[in-house]
Parts: sequence; structure tokens; C-alpha cells
Amino acid sequence: MRMLLAALFTIHLLAGGGGTVAFKQTSFLAEVAATEPEKAKGLMYRQSLAKDRCMFFVYGEDGYHSIWMKNCLIALDVAWIDQEGRVMETAERVPPCSPMRGDDCPTYGGTIPARHFIEFPAGTFKRLGLKKGDRLGWDLTLDDGRALHGGAPMARAKRK
Repeated sequence: MRMLLAALFTIHLLAGGGGTVAFKQTSFLAEVAATEPEKAKGLMYRQSLAKDRCMFFVYGEDGYHSIWMKNCLIALDVAWIDQEGRVMETAERVPPCSPMRGDDCPTYGGTIPARHFIEFPAGTFKRLGLKKGDRLGWDLTLDDGRALHGGAPMARAKRK
């Protein structure tokens, strides 16, 4: 039974693929949103996000990628990054938007062209001192088997 539960959890966790995102000596287990439906769903309806987890949104080109907190139940820290992993823009403690509001939820960020963005649990940036200009690294595998590596070199990081 435990094996079945672990397998189900892994399938859910790696909905669009998965891997690692790192900042300095801290690593995060990453879920990947690569397709339009995955990006639209994002972290909707999640009750929590562990402090060592994140969601990486993959885009093929630079753009103004704002986030919409519709049906998001948890506050998030968000970093918009260029293809070298440099943090171009941040939004800290972006508040959740209740499903009761329907489509009346604000958007955040996306005011500067960026390649990707990453959502972390609220408080992560303050805890780690992450700010605009810092560099993140990533080592991801998409559902179709493609590898996506980039940003700052990945040191052996510890989970926090």
C-alpha cells in the first residue's frame, strides 16, 4: 500500500516533469509546468507547498509572463528569470485569491521580459536573501524526456 501511495504522489508531484532548482547552497524539488494546461493550473487548489518545493514555468522565449492567482489558496514568492537564471523581477508574499472571487483575481509581475518564472512558498526569498540580480540554476526533465538545464552552475545543494 505504501508503494502505491508513493507512486501516486510521485505522479502528481511530477505532473509536467520534475527536477531541481538551486540557489547558492539550497535546492528545491521542482514540479514543472510546460504545457498551456499545466501553466493555467499551476498551483491552483493546493492547501500547502513545502518549504523545499517549487513550481518552474517553462517558456520557449522571453516575454511578459504575469501570474494570475485564480483559485490559488496559498501565498507565494515568485521569481522571473532570464535564460541564464538571473532574477529579473520578484514578487514576495503574493496573496492567495479565493475561488469565491471567480475571475476577479489580480495579476502580478510580468512587467519585465523574462524567459521563465518560478513559484516558491511565501517567505522563501526573505529566508534565503534572494533578490533581483541573483542567479538560480535548474536541472529538469520534462514529461517527454527532454532535459532542461540552465542558469547558475548547480553545486551540491542541500534542501531547506
